[in-house]
Amino acid sequence: MFYRSLSRFRLAAIVFLFTMAFISISTAADLPLRYPSPEEQEEWARNNPSSLPHWLTPDELERLDEIGKGFQPTEAPPGPVRQPAEFEPMQGALIRYPFGISYDIIAEMSEDVEVVTIVSNTSQQDYVLQQYESHGVNTANCSFLIAPTESYWTRDYGPWFVINGFDEQGIVDVIYNRPRPNDDEIPYEYGLAEDIPVYAMDLETAGGNYMTDGQGISVSTDLIWSENPGMTPGEIDQMVQNYLGIDTYHVVPDVLNEYIQHIDCWGKYLSPSTIMIIEVPSSDPQYDEIEDAVDYFQSQMSCYGTPYNVVRVYTPNGQPYINSFILNDKVLMPITGSSWDDDAIASYEAAMPGYEVLGFTGSWVTTDAIHCRVMGITDRQMLYIEHTPLRDGRPTDEGFLVEAVVIPYSNKALINGTPVVYWTTGGNWNSVTMNPVGGFTYEAYIPPQPHNTIIDYFIHAEDAAGRSENHPYIGATGAHSFRVFDPIITTHEATPHEID
Repeated sequence: MFYRSLSRFRLAAIVFLFTMAFISISTAADLPLRYPSPEEQEEWARNNPSSLPHWLTPDELERLDEIGKGFQPTEAPPGPVRQPAEFEPMQGALIRYPFGISYDIIAEMSEDVEVVTIVSNTSQQDYVLQQYESHGVNTANCSFLIAPTESYWTRDYGPWFVINGFDEQGIVDVIYNRPRPNDDEIPYEYGLAEDIPVYAMDLETAGGNYMTDGQGISVSTDLIWSENPGMTPGEIDQMVQNYLGIDTYHVVPDVLNEYIQHIDCWGKYLSPSTIMIIEVPSSDPQYDEIEDAVDYFQSQMSCYGTPYNVVRVYTPNGQPYINSFILNDKVLMPITGSSWDDDAIASYEAAMPGYEVLGFTGSWVTTDAIHCRVMGITDRQMLYIEHTPLRDGRPTDEGFLVEAVVIPYSNKALINGTPVVYWTTGGNWNSVTMNPVGGFTYEAYIPPQPHNTIIDYFIHAEDAAGRSENHPYIGATGAHSFRVFDPIITTHEATPHEID
């Protein structure tokens, strides 16, 4: 039932076969998409007089031909291109006033990063600043973008950040899938304000229907195909490869049968190798579709060359726990006052050890919560560490080789003594300095250890721009782990070890 975009070079015959397979999707998925009831839509309009809704209004349904009107595509960024993931270092968050989130969330974000608020004019900016001061927001970490907007769905229409072939930040602008020209201009306006080049990709979509692992693998629902009927799946794959550096694009059926059809309503990358997917009771009409998604991703390879670790969060009554926002070492998670809130927080904590998981109430629904209303701003001077975790194995004479690419996007030098590998077999942490071996590549050896020893390790680096980063991002509490295995010893003596 689930389809994987194998590569940008797929054969037309393969496309045909998978297209035919899609016709056999279950009866439940063939039902008309669920939309908010007229009463729910009226209530939303009363409570949000200064924002258009997440769904298309009746008027907008009559103006679909206006989507992308005047959009001017540009050349792709100079390659190779890399698109950072949500769980990579962030310097800020983009929101819009009037808000879709509480002051508590804004205050929490402002403790650590820059909060960029879109306002329509300077008078509105002055008012928002006063409100921030009275609600405990750290105004020293606040800035404003003056631009007209129609709604507060900054995730859907906001800028997509990339790193081009010169290790410089750029923005990829897509055609927002709503006839909302002001919202659609925000990536350009932000790029202009921050002096960041904007590359216009001629693809209609929305940020909520897209997630990436930061290593060239991304996921969307098949809404991406419906919204771009003039392009084949292969042409879409080629476009996201050119503009975003995506080599593997998983395009999968939407499992919720809701109007929005966005991936962030039911699935989320927590790390390059871990995907969280919602879990519902077996009596739920979408149970089979959701479990098919689990089966699909468990059968796919992560960028590390290992099957995805699929974790679950229980949402028995449509709670939008999955629609969270990862902001550096924090997870801002929507809660509803349900008795399941604590279990959901615990699910994140178990899947993301070392992260602080914080719950926030709001006007949340199954299809719309925090992630939809906040857009992360990737750290422009990120200290980037790329590393494939070690697997269970036998050491060489030197030990276990740890290799990493470490790039300071600030162009500042790494601080002497880093990068360094910290490792332990269960006691104190040991360290070994990594040596440069050409370009931005570094390596070091963890010394040989006895058979069946479990080794935990992480990589740490610092640069002269003040950045201090780890791989994995959270460092010691989420350290990579592998077991020493000596094939000379009979295999029944070794205990299998699951690597995160």
